[in-house]
Amino acid sequence: MIYFMLLETEEDRKYFRKIYEENYLKMYHIALGFLHEKSEAENAVHEAFLSLAENFQKYSHISGRQMDNFCVSIVKNKSIDILRKRNHYSEDELEALDLQQNNETANPENVLLNKETKQMIEKALTKVSEVFRETLILKYVYEMSNKEIARIQGVSVKTVTMRIYRGKQQLKEVIHEEDIP
Repeated sequence: MIYFMLLETEEDRKYFRKIYEENYLKMYHIALGFLHEKSEAENAVHEAFLSLAENFQKYSHISGRQMDNFCVSIVKNKSIDILRKRNHYSEDELEALDLQQNNETANPENVLLNKETKQMIEKALTKVSEVFRETLILKYVYEMSNKEIARIQGVSVKTVTMRIYRGKQQLKEVIHEEDIP
């Protein structure tokens, strides 16, 4: 594996191999949940392990469940990066295109209102706690089921349901309190 060339000691290589063997399948399934294509999921996992190997000295002290969560975090971020690269259009262009396809007689005023609403929600989401923000994005942007989100986040479906509820509550509070335009 190319990763081993980036590691300095035999001890690091053994520990990295253990991390790889324990986390590869989980990371692959998480990436597949995001990307829905096997080759892209494999690329995301490869990029995640490459990143971990390149920065292994910084993270080699992490072990057990923390390392598992760290690996999940890396592959999730790599998957999101791939999703962003996959889109040749900006999100606003895709939204406008989608609106036009769904409603050929789309009212320009409605398109503008939808764009403004989206911008308001994006601004408010930055003020919602990270765990709730991540859950809401997985649910409503990537249209994942609660079961898929639970698998990605390593929690129960009930926890995901509660995070969605609390995240929406926080989002409403932020919008109401700050009167975000």
